[in-house]
Amino acid sequence: MNRVAVTGIGIISPIGKNLGETYDSLISESTGISNIEILNTRHKNSFVVGEIKLTHNELIEIAKVDTYKTWTRTALLGIIAAKQAIKDANIDTKIETALISATTVGGMDRSELHYKEMVEGNHKEYIDLHHAGNSTEMIAENCNISGLTTTISTACSSSLNSILVGSRLIKNGLVKQAVVGGTDSLSKFTLNGFNTLMILDKEHCRPFDDSRAGLNLGEGSAFLVLEDLESAITSKKKIYAVVSGYANANDAHHQTASSNEGTGPFLSMQQALDEASLTPADIDYINVHGTGTYNNDLTEGIAIKRLFGNKLPRFSSTKGYTGHTLGAAGVIESVISILALNNNFIPPNINFSAAIKEIDIEPETKLTNDICLSNVLTNSFGFGGNDSSIVYSSAKNYSSVNTQISKLKKEVYINGMGCLSPQNTIGGKLINYTPPDNDSNYLQILKPNYRDYINPKLLRRMSKVVRMGIISSGIALKDANVIKPDAIITGTGMGCMEDTEKFLNAMIANDEELLTPTAFIQSTHNTIGGAIALGLNNHSYNLTYVHRTFSFESALLDSMIMINEKKAENVLVGGFDEITKESWSIKTNIGHYKSTQIDAGSLQSRNEPGAIAGEGSAFFSLSRKKTDTTYASIIDTDFILNSNKDKKIGAFILGFLKRNNYSPVDIDLLLLGRNGDSKYDYIYDELYDELFAESNSIDYKYLCGEFDTSSAIATWLGAQIIKNNKIPDIFPKPTNTSKNFNTILIYNQFRNSNHSLILLGSCK
Repeated sequence: MNRVAVTGIGIISPIGKNLGETYDSLISESTGISNIEILNTRHKNSFVVGEIKLTHNELIEIAKVDTYKTWTRTALLGIIAAKQAIKDANIDTKIETALISATTVGGMDRSELHYKEMVEGNHKEYIDLHHAGNSTEMIAENCNISGLTTTISTACSSSLNSILVGSRLIKNGLVKQAVVGGTDSLSKFTLNGFNTLMILDKEHCRPFDDSRAGLNLGEGSAFLVLEDLESAITSKKKIYAVVSGYANANDAHHQTASSNEGTGPFLSMQQALDEASLTPADIDYINVHGTGTYNNDLTEGIAIKRLFGNKLPRFSSTKGYTGHTLGAAGVIESVISILALNNNFIPPNINFSAAIKEIDIEPETKLTNDICLSNVLTNSFGFGGNDSSIVYSSAKNYSSVNTQISKLKKEVYINGMGCLSPQNTIGGKLINYTPPDNDSNYLQILKPNYRDYINPKLLRRMSKVVRMGIISSGIALKDANVIKPDAIITGTGMGCMEDTEKFLNAMIANDEELLTPTAFIQSTHNTIGGAIALGLNNHSYNLTYVHRTFSFESALLDSMIMINEKKAENVLVGGFDEITKESWSIKTNIGHYKSTQIDAGSLQSRNEPGAIAGEGSAFFSLSRKKTDTTYASIIDTDFILNSNKDKKIGAFILGFLKRNNYSPVDIDLLLLGRNGDSKYDYIYDELYDELFAESNSIDYKYLCGEFDTSSAIATWLGAQIIKNNKIPDIFPKPTNTSKNFNTILIYNQFRNSNHSLILLGSCK
């Protein structure tokens, strides 16, 4: 089996601005936990945190970025770490390089400071920076990465999942190398959110100690460069470690708390060992998640004892050094694990004094030197029950390899679908156009009777987008006759906007006091994926992608890889986003949405600046096998950040079609993402004239509006058209009536950025 090598490392955290400083702090047992100095919060004297003692301007100087641009702290930390890793690996980022980044905070560190002003039309420069994908795009731009780029957000397991995904891309021959990791900065939103959960320790955290009282928040960023191991050996690269095993599982117990049995952590560790072809006895050290909270440390300890029995490997939590760096925790602790592997030491679990009575296991409490480590395990667990583990092995174990990597065939079948949109799509029929209310500024879903689908006891605290996801996913599974999928993979641009706004407004109005946890708990992007897993008692792979208008395509690509790796027989994949009055107002202030009321009679012909805003949710049950319920096949998907002189969109599409043995004349129907924005709809016209003048085309967004995952609605529509061989009557009649609708190409972009393609085929 081919393996993946770590050939470059970059890190900035509370214990060091680079790899050398990080190592020195670990072996000198120097903590980065201290009083708050940089973050402007009323709680400065209430909590200690792992804070990087560098101002915004100092970070700009270290990152060597343009001073005239507006930056988030999250993006700056990410750029610093990614640049270090790329330089360390000495790679050419223009050669088939993927960037898989992770974050939970995103641009919140800037937008939370000016949220009220943004709603009122001021501080427009911060609005688009709020998006989780912004930091990834800034890293790509400043590191000259133009290959496959996306963002993952699965709460505190986010960056470990980015390493997992990057490894799978390389192992399946989709890219030659990948820059993977994550970045998160301290923010008032997360500080107050965790405070409402009452799991912040006002003193230095004490992971795995019987007196533990909570976690210390932290910030930081780390990135790894991954390459195919054989190529790295052949080119005599410095190899820090081999990514020998990885896994993601879901605890399916509670949105924030882990189960008494530690099922999710147990499965992620066990499956990572299986992937690495190792036994529990082969693990020499575990860098545990070890947050210092009562629940996490107990259940992680239970899971470790379940897997390793009485022969526990040495283990320690290093959050006493850095604090809990949220989405960046997994990669920062991976760097620490790799340092231990290369330098023959184990960092101590500082602040420990007494074992947890219920499990009676003790971490390493003193620095262990001169110890030979061959395989180390790193854990990261997050909200939504999202649990991930990675095994790093010494490169000495792999002096030579003999592998062949073949390009992955990605075609899969849609065997079930469910869709909520501003149209009557919930019944699974072809669209019967429903005009919006004349007094509306944006398109909202036609609300079903929620009680028909969800237990009324659960509805009271469940936000709209969570309901949307649960209902549409349930319909898709029922349609495919699948009870429990082998993976749940979701895409969303903005996640639970309603809950994020609710908590943010309360935090501002109450000056960071008198807050309740519900909205904060549901504000994470992977809330819907976790909620679906919880409802199905599903412990399988569960990831959420959050990169603007190809969030759904990223989830779709992962699904196709999972199926064709034979890691899953049936995968549930979906895309969803909601519109709120405040989010519409904010995006209207920067010209992204139309500011005038929607006129149902002229909706299709609107042609002034700004898009028609909307919302929706569409889920699909995918498989390698056709069934009696199959709608269509998904042949392939691809996406790029920008079309520039090096990557013209026409050339991108031709290359995409060619690798799938198609040409433009083979496309029976184009589904195009025109949204009524006069500044950017010309892109579709130029593309049509250049490549597809003989093909039929329809525009789908006037039915659902513009939102980040609208291409999921287009996929639902395209699959319906293929199965029924009919375009809904609301659309103009096709110009070429001689063609059947066997092949459909979906093309979407937003403001000439984040271009994506989905190719659908007939199964007849």
